[in-house]
Amino acid sequence: MGNALSERPRWFAAALITVASIVLAHYAQVWAVVPAPLAPTSDFAGTYVASTLIRSGHAAQIYDAATERETLVQSGAPSGHDSIPFENPPAAAVVALPFTLLGAGAAWRAWSLLQLVLMAIALLIVTRAAPWPESLSRLPRLAIVLVALAGFGTGLLFLEGQWDGVSVLGLGCAYALWRRDQPGAAGFALGFTAAIAKPQLVIGIAAFMIGRRDWRAVGGALAGAAATVAIGLIGAGPRALTSFVTAIATPSNSPTAQMQGTSGLFGSLLGHAPGVFLLAVGAGVAAAAAAGWLGTVAHRRPDLFEPSLCGAVALSLFASPHLLGHDLTLLAPVIIAGLAWLAGRPGERAWPGAATLGVIALWALLSFASLADLSQNTVGFPGRATPWALLIMASAWCALVAGAARPELAGRMRAPALSRGA
Repeated sequence: MGNALSERPRWFAAALITVASIVLAHYAQVWAVVPAPLAPTSDFAGTYVASTLIRSGHAAQIYDAATERETLVQSGAPSGHDSIPFENPPAAAVVALPFTLLGAGAAWRAWSLLQLVLMAIALLIVTRAAPWPESLSRLPRLAIVLVALAGFGTGLLFLEGQWDGVSVLGLGCAYALWRRDQPGAAGFALGFTAAIAKPQLVIGIAAFMIGRRDWRAVGGALAGAAATVAIGLIGAGPRALTSFVTAIATPSNSPTAQMQGTSGLFGSLLGHAPGVFLLAVGAGVAAAAAAGWLGTVAHRRPDLFEPSLCGAVALSLFASPHLLGHDLTLLAPVIIAGLAWLAGRPGERAWPGAATLGVIALWALLSFASLADLSQNTVGFPGRATPWALLIMASAWCALVAGAARPELAGRMRAPALSRGA
Protein backbone atom coordinates (compact mmCIF):
# COMPACT_ATOMS: atom_id res chain seq x y z
CA MET A 1 0.00 0.00 0.00
CA GLY A 2 2.80 2.44 0.94
CA ASN A 3 4.64 1.84 -2.33
CA ALA A 4 1.44 2.34 -4.31
CA LEU A 5 0.80 5.66 -2.60
CA SER A 6 4.35 6.85 -3.19
CA GLU A 7 4.11 5.98 -6.88
CA ARG A 8 0.75 7.67 -7.39
CA PRO A 9 2.09 11.25 -7.72
CA ARG A 10 4.58 10.09 -10.34
CA TRP A 11 2.22 8.26 -12.65
CA PHE A 12 -0.53 10.84 -12.24
CA ALA A 13 1.86 13.71 -12.88
CA ALA A 14 3.27 11.87 -15.90
CA ALA A 15 -0.25 11.40 -17.26
CA LEU A 16 -1.03 15.10 -16.83
CA ILE A 17 2.24 16.08 -18.53
CA THR A 18 1.48 13.77 -21.46
CA VAL A 19 -2.05 15.08 -21.99
CA ALA A 20 -1.02 18.73 -21.59
CA SER A 21 1.89 18.27 -24.01
CA ILE A 22 -0.41 16.75 -26.64
CA VAL A 23 -2.85 19.64 -26.26
CA LEU A 24 -0.09 22.25 -26.55
CA ALA A 25 1.33 20.49 -29.60
CA HIS A 26 -2.12 20.61 -31.19
CA TYR A 27 -2.31 24.37 -30.59
CA ALA A 28 1.07 24.79 -32.27
CA GLN A 29 0.05 22.59 -35.21
CA VAL A 30 -3.14 24.57 -35.84
CA TRP A 31 -1.21 27.85 -35.64
CA ALA A 32 1.49 26.63 -38.01
CA VAL A 33 -0.93 25.64 -40.80
CA VAL A 34 -2.94 28.87 -40.90
CA PRO A 35 -2.94 29.94 -44.59
CA ALA A 36 -1.11 33.17 -45.37
CA PRO A 37 -4.27 34.93 -46.69
CA LEU A 38 -5.98 34.43 -43.31
CA ALA A 39 -3.15 35.89 -41.23
CA PRO A 40 -4.24 39.54 -41.82
CA THR A 41 -7.74 38.67 -40.52
CA SER A 42 -6.75 37.62 -36.98
CA ASP A 43 -7.86 39.57 -33.91
CA PHE A 44 -4.43 41.21 -33.96
CA ALA A 45 -5.41 42.86 -37.25
CA GLY A 46 -7.31 45.59 -35.38
CA THR A 47 -4.22 46.48 -33.36
CA TYR A 48 -2.00 46.23 -36.43
CA VAL A 49 -4.24 48.64 -38.34
CA ALA A 50 -4.34 51.15 -35.46
CA SER A 51 -0.56 51.03 -35.04
CA THR A 52 -0.11 51.46 -38.78
CA LEU A 53 -2.30 54.57 -38.71
CA ILE A 54 -0.24 56.04 -35.87
CA ARG A 55 3.02 55.34 -37.71
CA SER A 56 1.67 57.00 -40.86
CA GLY A 57 0.62 60.14 -38.98
CA HIS A 58 -3.13 59.40 -38.68
CA ALA A 59 -3.38 58.72 -34.94
CA ALA A 60 -6.66 60.63 -34.65
CA GLN A 61 -8.34 58.08 -36.95
CA ILE A 62 -7.51 54.84 -35.14
CA TYR A 63 -11.16 54.46 -34.07
CA ASP A 64 -12.68 55.63 -37.36
CA ALA A 65 -14.45 52.58 -38.86
CA ALA A 66 -14.09 53.59 -42.52
CA THR A 67 -10.39 54.42 -42.21
CA GLU A 68 -9.75 51.22 -40.28
CA ARG A 69 -11.47 49.12 -42.91
CA GLU A 70 -9.53 50.73 -45.74
CA THR A 71 -6.24 50.16 -43.92
CA LEU A 72 -7.24 46.57 -43.13
CA VAL A 73 -7.75 45.79 -46.82
CA GLN A 74 -4.46 47.49 -47.67
CA SER A 75 -2.72 45.21 -45.16
CA GLY A 76 -3.81 42.16 -47.15
CA ALA A 77 -7.23 41.22 -45.76
CA PRO A 78 -9.90 40.23 -48.36
CA SER A 79 -12.06 43.18 -49.35
CA GLY A 80 -15.22 41.32 -48.36
CA HIS A 81 -13.99 40.33 -44.89
CA ASP A 82 -15.80 41.63 -41.83
CA SER A 83 -14.31 44.67 -40.13
CA ILE A 84 -11.93 44.06 -37.24
CA PRO A 85 -12.19 47.34 -35.33
CA PHE A 86 -9.63 48.49 -32.82
CA GLU A 87 -11.36 48.68 -29.42
CA ASN A 88 -8.41 48.67 -27.01
CA PRO A 89 -7.04 51.80 -25.28
CA PRO A 90 -4.74 53.98 -27.42
CA ALA A 91 -1.68 52.78 -25.46
CA ALA A 92 -2.15 49.31 -26.99
CA ALA A 93 -1.60 50.67 -30.50
CA VAL A 94 1.44 52.62 -29.30
CA VAL A 95 3.00 49.56 -27.65
CA ALA A 96 2.48 47.45 -30.80
CA LEU A 97 4.09 50.02 -33.12
CA PRO A 98 7.31 48.02 -33.74
CA PHE A 99 5.29 45.17 -35.25
CA THR A 100 4.11 47.41 -38.11
CA LEU A 101 7.64 47.15 -39.51
CA LEU A 102 6.61 43.62 -40.55
CA GLY A 103 3.94 42.60 -42.99
CA ALA A 104 0.52 41.83 -41.50
CA GLY A 105 0.99 38.05 -41.60
CA ALA A 106 4.51 38.08 -40.15
CA ALA A 107 3.44 40.60 -37.52
CA TRP A 108 0.59 38.31 -36.40
CA ARG A 109 2.94 35.34 -36.05
CA ALA A 110 5.53 37.37 -34.14
CA TRP A 111 2.83 38.84 -31.90
CA SER A 112 1.29 35.42 -31.18
CA LEU A 113 4.68 34.02 -30.24
CA LEU A 114 5.32 37.01 -27.98
CA GLN A 115 2.03 36.49 -26.14
CA LEU A 116 2.82 32.82 -25.59
CA VAL A 117 6.30 33.68 -24.30
CA LEU A 118 4.89 36.32 -21.94
CA MET A 119 2.39 33.82 -20.61
CA ALA A 120 5.08 31.18 -20.07
CA ILE A 121 7.26 33.72 -18.24
CA ALA A 122 4.31 34.68 -16.04
CA LEU A 123 3.65 31.06 -15.08
CA LEU A 124 7.33 30.54 -14.31
CA ILE A 125 7.31 33.60 -12.04
CA VAL A 126 4.24 32.31 -10.20
CA THR A 127 5.74 28.83 -9.89
CA ARG A 128 8.84 30.23 -8.21
CA ALA A 129 6.78 32.35 -5.80
CA ALA A 130 4.01 29.86 -4.95
CA PRO A 131 3.90 28.15 -1.51
CA TRP A 132 4.77 24.61 -2.58
CA PRO A 133 5.28 22.09 0.23
CA GLU A 134 8.85 20.83 0.33
CA SER A 135 7.60 17.25 0.11
CA LEU A 136 6.14 17.78 -3.37
CA SER A 137 8.68 16.82 -6.03
CA ARG A 138 9.38 18.69 -9.24
CA LEU A 139 7.39 16.32 -11.46
CA PRO A 140 3.95 17.20 -9.98
CA ARG A 141 4.90 20.89 -10.07
CA LEU A 142 5.79 20.63 -13.75
CA ALA A 143 2.52 18.82 -14.39
CA ILE A 144 0.52 21.61 -12.74
CA VAL A 145 2.31 24.30 -14.75
CA LEU A 146 1.71 22.51 -18.06
CA VAL A 147 -1.94 21.88 -17.22
CA ALA A 148 -2.39 25.59 -16.48
CA LEU A 149 -0.66 26.52 -19.73
CA ALA A 150 -2.68 24.03 -21.80
CA GLY A 151 -6.09 25.56 -21.05
CA PHE A 152 -8.23 26.19 -24.13
CA GLY A 153 -7.79 29.93 -23.67
CA THR A 154 -4.11 29.55 -24.52
CA GLY A 155 -4.98 27.97 -27.85
CA LEU A 156 -7.34 30.83 -28.68
CA LEU A 157 -4.80 33.43 -27.54
CA PHE A 158 -2.12 31.88 -29.72
CA LEU A 159 -4.30 31.51 -32.79
CA GLU A 160 -6.02 34.89 -32.60
CA GLY A 161 -3.02 37.00 -31.60
CA GLN A 162 -4.84 38.56 -28.67
CA TRP A 163 -3.43 40.65 -25.81
CA ASP A 164 -3.89 38.35 -22.84
CA GLY A 165 -0.23 37.40 -22.54
CA VAL A 166 0.36 40.95 -21.31
CA SER A 167 -2.48 40.68 -18.77
CA VAL A 168 -1.30 37.27 -17.53
CA LEU A 169 2.24 38.60 -17.09
CA GLY A 170 0.91 41.52 -15.06
CA LEU A 171 -1.07 39.25 -12.74
CA GLY A 172 1.83 36.82 -12.40
CA CYS A 173 4.22 39.61 -11.45
CA ALA A 174 1.65 41.09 -9.06
CA TYR A 175 1.25 37.76 -7.28
CA ALA A 176 5.01 37.30 -6.88
CA LEU A 177 5.37 40.86 -5.57
CA TRP A 178 2.54 40.33 -3.09
CA ARG A 179 4.34 37.24 -1.85
CA ARG A 180 7.47 39.37 -1.40
CA ASP A 181 5.57 41.98 0.62
CA GLN A 182 5.74 44.64 -2.10
CA PRO A 183 2.06 45.57 -2.55
CA GLY A 184 2.69 48.93 -4.20
CA ALA A 185 4.78 47.36 -6.94
CA ALA A 186 2.24 44.53 -7.24
CA GLY A 187 -0.56 47.01 -7.83
CA PHE A 188 1.52 48.93 -10.39
CA ALA A 189 2.27 45.76 -12.36
CA LEU A 190 -1.40 44.83 -12.40
CA GLY A 191 -2.72 48.30 -13.20
CA PHE A 192 -0.14 49.03 -15.90
CA THR A 193 -0.63 45.80 -17.84
CA ALA A 194 -4.41 45.73 -17.43
CA ALA A 195 -4.88 49.28 -18.62
CA ILE A 196 -2.85 48.68 -21.79
CA ALA A 197 -5.53 46.54 -23.38
CA LYS A 198 -7.89 44.66 -21.00
CA PRO A 199 -8.99 46.88 -18.08
CA GLN A 200 -12.42 45.22 -17.99
CA LEU A 201 -10.92 41.94 -16.79
CA VAL A 202 -9.72 43.25 -13.40
CA ILE A 203 -12.95 44.66 -11.94
CA GLY A 204 -13.18 41.89 -9.37
CA ILE A 205 -9.45 41.97 -8.63
CA ALA A 206 -9.78 45.68 -7.84
CA ALA A 207 -12.66 44.85 -5.47
CA PHE A 208 -10.47 42.15 -3.89
CA MET A 209 -7.70 44.67 -3.21
CA ILE A 210 -10.18 47.11 -1.69
CA GLY A 211 -11.75 44.40 0.47
CA ARG A 212 -8.27 43.40 1.59
CA ARG A 213 -7.58 47.03 2.51
CA ASP A 214 -4.48 46.84 0.40
CA TRP A 215 -4.27 50.58 -0.15
CA ARG A 216 -0.67 50.54 -1.35
CA ALA A 217 -1.67 48.07 -4.07
CA VAL A 218 -4.69 50.21 -4.99
CA GLY A 219 -2.46 53.27 -5.23
CA GLY A 220 0.08 51.36 -7.30
CA ALA A 221 -2.66 50.15 -9.65
CA LEU A 222 -3.92 53.70 -10.18
CA ALA A 223 -0.36 54.86 -10.87
CA GLY A 224 0.13 52.02 -13.37
CA ALA A 225 -3.13 52.85 -15.15
CA ALA A 226 -2.15 56.53 -15.26
CA ALA A 227 1.17 55.57 -16.86
CA THR A 228 -0.60 53.74 -19.67
CA VAL A 229 -2.96 56.67 -20.22
CA ALA A 230 0.10 58.92 -20.51
CA ILE A 231 1.62 56.57 -23.08
CA GLY A 232 -1.59 56.76 -25.11
CA LEU A 233 -1.76 60.54 -24.88
CA ILE A 234 1.87 60.97 -25.91
CA GLY A 235 1.79 58.40 -28.69
CA ALA A 236 -1.70 58.89 -30.11
CA GLY A 237 -2.92 62.26 -28.83
CA PRO A 238 -5.93 63.37 -26.75
CA ARG A 239 -8.42 62.93 -29.60
CA ALA A 240 -7.67 59.22 -29.76
CA LEU A 241 -8.42 58.91 -26.04
CA THR A 242 -11.84 60.55 -26.37
CA SER A 243 -12.58 58.43 -29.44
CA PHE A 244 -11.74 55.32 -27.41
CA VAL A 245 -14.42 56.17 -24.85
CA THR A 246 -16.96 56.45 -27.67
CA ALA A 247 -15.79 53.18 -29.23
CA ILE A 248 -16.22 51.10 -26.07
CA ALA A 249 -19.64 52.64 -25.45
CA THR A 250 -20.83 51.40 -28.86
CA PRO A 251 -18.82 48.24 -29.71
CA SER A 252 -19.27 47.24 -33.33
CA ASN A 253 -18.15 43.62 -33.32
CA SER A 254 -19.10 42.33 -29.87
CA PRO A 255 -22.69 41.03 -29.79
CA THR A 256 -23.79 40.60 -26.20
CA ALA A 257 -24.94 37.02 -26.68
CA GLN A 258 -21.42 36.01 -27.77
CA MET A 259 -19.73 37.26 -24.62
CA GLN A 260 -18.83 34.75 -21.89
CA GLY A 261 -19.31 36.78 -18.73
CA THR A 262 -22.48 38.23 -17.21
CA SER A 263 -23.48 40.00 -20.43
CA GLY A 264 -23.10 36.77 -22.39
CA LEU A 265 -24.99 34.76 -19.79
CA PHE A 266 -28.12 36.90 -19.84
CA GLY A 267 -27.78 37.81 -23.52
CA SER A 268 -27.70 34.13 -24.51
CA LEU A 269 -30.57 33.31 -22.16
CA LEU A 270 -32.90 36.21 -22.95
CA GLY A 271 -31.66 37.72 -26.22
CA HIS A 272 -32.59 41.39 -26.53
CA ALA A 273 -35.36 41.24 -23.95
CA PRO A 274 -35.88 44.36 -21.81
CA GLY A 275 -33.75 44.47 -18.71
CA VAL A 276 -30.94 42.21 -19.97
CA PHE A 277 -28.39 44.98 -19.56
CA LEU A 278 -29.51 45.71 -16.00
CA LEU A 279 -29.42 42.01 -15.11
CA ALA A 280 -25.86 41.75 -16.43
CA VAL A 281 -24.77 44.85 -14.53
CA GLY A 282 -26.44 43.61 -11.34
CA ALA A 283 -24.75 40.22 -11.61
CA GLY A 284 -21.42 41.90 -12.26
CA VAL A 285 -21.81 44.11 -9.19
CA ALA A 286 -22.71 41.05 -7.09
CA ALA A 287 -19.64 39.20 -8.38
CA ALA A 288 -17.42 42.18 -7.55
CA ALA A 289 -18.95 42.32 -4.06
CA ALA A 290 -18.17 38.63 -3.55
CA ALA A 291 -14.59 39.29 -4.68
CA GLY A 292 -14.46 42.11 -2.13
CA TRP A 293 -15.60 39.68 0.57
CA LEU A 294 -12.77 37.33 -0.40
CA GLY A 295 -10.45 40.28 0.06
CA THR A 296 -11.72 40.88 3.59
CA VAL A 297 -11.09 37.21 4.42
CA ALA A 298 -7.56 37.46 3.04
CA HIS A 299 -7.06 40.60 5.15
CA ARG A 300 -7.95 38.71 8.33
CA ARG A 301 -6.33 35.45 7.28
CA PRO A 302 -3.17 36.01 5.18
CA ASP A 303 -2.74 32.23 5.01
CA LEU A 304 -5.85 32.11 2.79
CA PHE A 305 -4.44 34.57 0.26
CA GLU A 306 -4.08 32.05 -2.60
CA PRO A 307 -7.57 30.51 -2.56
CA SER A 308 -9.10 33.95 -2.00
CA LEU A 309 -7.23 35.33 -5.01
CA CYS A 310 -8.31 32.33 -7.13
CA GLY A 311 -11.94 33.00 -6.34
CA ALA A 312 -11.54 36.74 -6.94
CA VAL A 313 -10.02 36.23 -10.40
CA ALA A 314 -12.80 33.82 -11.42
CA LEU A 315 -15.39 36.33 -10.21
CA SER A 316 -13.53 39.14 -11.96
CA LEU A 317 -13.77 37.33 -15.27
CA PHE A 318 -17.45 36.55 -14.70
CA ALA A 319 -18.11 40.23 -13.94
CA SER A 320 -16.34 41.42 -17.11
CA PRO A 321 -18.76 43.01 -19.61
CA HIS A 322 -16.49 41.93 -22.48
CA LEU A 323 -15.14 38.42 -22.01
CA LEU A 324 -14.16 35.84 -24.63
CA GLY A 325 -12.39 32.49 -24.49
CA HIS A 326 -8.84 33.81 -24.78
CA ASP A 327 -9.39 35.96 -21.68
CA LEU A 328 -9.69 32.81 -19.55
CA THR A 329 -5.89 32.62 -19.62
CA LEU A 330 -5.95 35.12 -16.74
CA LEU A 331 -6.87 32.19 -14.51
CA ALA A 332 -3.73 30.20 -15.37
CA PRO A 333 -1.34 31.88 -12.89
CA VAL A 334 -3.77 31.66 -9.97
CA ILE A 335 -4.56 28.03 -10.80
CA ILE A 336 -0.87 27.28 -10.20
CA ALA A 337 -0.82 29.33 -6.98
CA GLY A 338 -4.03 27.73 -5.75
CA LEU A 339 -2.88 24.18 -6.47
CA ALA A 340 0.45 24.87 -4.75
CA TRP A 341 -1.45 26.09 -1.70
CA LEU A 342 -3.75 23.07 -1.77
CA ALA A 343 -0.78 20.70 -1.92
CA GLY A 344 0.32 21.93 1.49
CA ARG A 345 -3.02 21.36 3.24
CA PRO A 346 -3.31 18.51 5.74
CA GLY A 347 -5.96 16.74 3.67
CA GLU A 348 -3.84 16.87 0.50
CA ARG A 349 -0.60 15.34 1.77
CA ALA A 350 -1.06 12.29 -0.47
CA TRP A 351 -0.93 14.27 -3.70
CA PRO A 352 -3.19 14.57 -5.57
CA GLY A 353 -5.93 14.88 -2.96
CA ALA A 354 -9.64 15.30 -3.60
CA ALA A 355 -9.49 19.11 -3.67
CA THR A 356 -6.58 19.09 -6.13
CA LEU A 357 -8.43 16.69 -8.42
CA GLY A 358 -11.51 18.89 -8.17
CA VAL A 359 -9.64 22.05 -9.22
CA ILE A 360 -8.03 20.26 -12.17
CA ALA A 361 -11.45 18.94 -13.19
CA LEU A 362 -12.96 22.43 -13.00
CA TRP A 363 -10.11 23.83 -15.11
CA ALA A 364 -10.81 21.15 -17.73
CA LEU A 365 -14.56 21.87 -17.51
CA LEU A 366 -13.91 25.54 -18.19
CA SER A 367 -11.87 24.66 -21.28
CA PHE A 368 -14.58 22.37 -22.64
CA ALA A 369 -17.24 25.00 -21.90
CA SER A 370 -15.30 27.63 -23.84
CA LEU A 371 -14.81 25.20 -26.72
CA ALA A 372 -18.55 24.47 -26.80
CA ASP A 373 -19.36 28.18 -26.82
CA LEU A 374 -17.49 28.68 -30.09
CA SER A 375 -20.41 27.09 -31.94
CA GLN A 376 -23.19 28.22 -29.60
CA ASN A 377 -25.14 31.11 -31.15
CA THR A 378 -28.69 30.28 -30.11
CA VAL A 379 -30.75 32.10 -27.49
CA GLY A 380 -32.42 30.14 -24.73
CA PHE A 381 -31.73 27.99 -21.69
CA PRO A 382 -29.06 27.09 -20.58
CA GLY A 383 -27.31 29.85 -22.53
CA ARG A 384 -23.55 30.01 -22.88
CA ALA A 385 -21.62 27.40 -20.92
CA THR A 386 -18.55 29.43 -19.93
CA PRO A 387 -20.22 31.80 -17.44
CA TRP A 388 -21.81 28.82 -15.68
CA ALA A 389 -18.40 27.11 -15.48
CA LEU A 390 -16.87 30.31 -14.09
CA LEU A 391 -19.60 30.52 -11.47
CA ILE A 392 -19.01 26.90 -10.44
CA MET A 393 -15.26 27.50 -10.17
CA ALA A 394 -15.70 30.73 -8.21
CA SER A 395 -18.24 29.09 -5.90
CA ALA A 396 -15.87 26.20 -5.21
CA TRP A 397 -13.06 28.55 -4.16
CA CYS A 398 -15.45 30.67 -2.10
CA ALA A 399 -16.75 27.56 -0.31
CA LEU A 400 -13.19 26.40 0.37
CA VAL A 401 -12.24 29.81 1.76
CA ALA A 402 -15.38 30.02 3.89
CA GLY A 403 -14.74 26.57 5.33
CA ALA A 404 -11.07 27.21 6.04
CA ALA A 405 -11.81 30.58 7.64
CA ARG A 406 -14.05 29.12 10.34
CA PRO A 407 -12.65 29.82 13.83
CA GLU A 408 -12.18 26.16 14.71
CA LEU A 409 -9.87 25.76 11.72
CA ALA A 410 -7.91 28.94 12.32
CA GLY A 411 -4.98 27.27 14.02
CA ARG A 412 -4.49 24.37 11.65
CA MET A 413 -2.30 26.13 9.14
CA ARG A 414 -0.40 29.37 9.01
CA ALA A 415 1.50 30.37 5.89
CA PRO A 416 4.02 33.22 5.97
CA ALA A 417 2.06 36.43 6.42
CA LEU A 418 1.53 38.57 3.36
CA SER A 419 1.31 42.32 3.50
CA ARG A 420 -2.22 43.64 3.96
CA GLY A 421 -1.31 47.03 2.58
CA ALA A 422 -1.99 48.73 5.89
